[in-house]
Amino acid sequence: MARRRLSEAIRWQIIGMHATGASFKAIGRQLGYHYTVISRLVRKHRQTGAVKDRPQSGRPRVTSEREDRAFLRIIRREPFSTSTVLKRAWLPNRHLSTRTVRNRLKAAGMAARRVIKRPRLTDDHKRRRLAWCLARQRWNLRTWRRIHWSDESRFLLHVTDGRLRVWRHRNTAYTPRNIRQTVPFGGGSVLVWGCISHDCKLDLVTVRGNLTGDQYMRHVLEPVVVTHFDNHPLATRPVYMDDNARPHRSRAVVDYLQNNAVTTLPWPAMSPDLNPLEHVWDILGRRIQALQPPVQTLRELEAALHREWLQVTREQIRRLTGGMRRRVDAVIRARGGFTRY
Repeated sequence: MARRRLSEAIRWQIIGMHATGASFKAIGRQLGYHYTVISRLVRKHRQTGAVKDRPQSGRPRVTSEREDRAFLRIIRREPFSTSTVLKRAWLPNRHLSTRTVRNRLKAAGMAARRVIKRPRLTDDHKRRRLAWCLARQRWNLRTWRRIHWSDESRFLLHVTDGRLRVWRHRNTAYTPRNIRQTVPFGGGSVLVWGCISHDCKLDLVTVRGNLTGDQYMRHVLEPVVVTHFDNHPLATRPVYMDDNARPHRSRAVVDYLQNNAVTTLPWPAMSPDLNPLEHVWDILGRRIQALQPPVQTLRELEAALHREWLQVTREQIRRLTGGMRRRVDAVIRARGGFTRY
């Protein structure tokens, strides 16, 4: 945070309060400043008899406090703007550098940080998310542990955040050592399906091509989900969660699940923050990126995903599934809006 400057009137007020016997800490508490600020001012007054700052070297500020306040209002309206765009919107008739813009942002305690991305939520999405959470607000762990959370995730062979930088001299942009070679569409990807619950982790399934309803039944539901659920008595059978993707909601899939006595959990659209499996995908993604040497082929990527899936521990999963009440409460507090999950 930028330090607040003491006006001359405040400085003389501090000197007067100290002269009446008030301590540095008492003055600081009353006026809202740290006691060290008070002590430095009093010491300066004893030594020089003045309270004004000595003239400072360097260039004077090119903007006034009023103009700086106007700048902060622009930032609140346009938080995604670049420093160049902000400079033009702020004082278009003044010659300012982008360094000045960045200095004002820094003085206000702001910095360019990674943007959090979330699915677009309409008012209807928010209402449905809120209603879903309100209906399950009082569920305890015994109820949540019956839920089997499933999802698909696609992992790219080559991942970049799009913000790569290189230190180089001028006019050397096209020198081979300064170029990062890329491959189309990240070099390909691997689509996998997974399922977790508080007490188990089902086998990871590689999905060949795009997932269809038929593939979902033949390669996921029949050999993995239904087989697992059949090992439970009907009275204590788990509840299966999948999202509203088209392959999951085809008529053939719905009929298949009903015919095999698989109870499903209704799901509000655009709600990855309510599915703890999303965080398992994050764990896998970080582990794959940390592999040395890195994977070079799709076959290596697929093998690494299956290997790292096996390494996810029950304790890690239970920390996620055991926090469902916190996730539900967060959505309720946000009135169906975005949460930190």
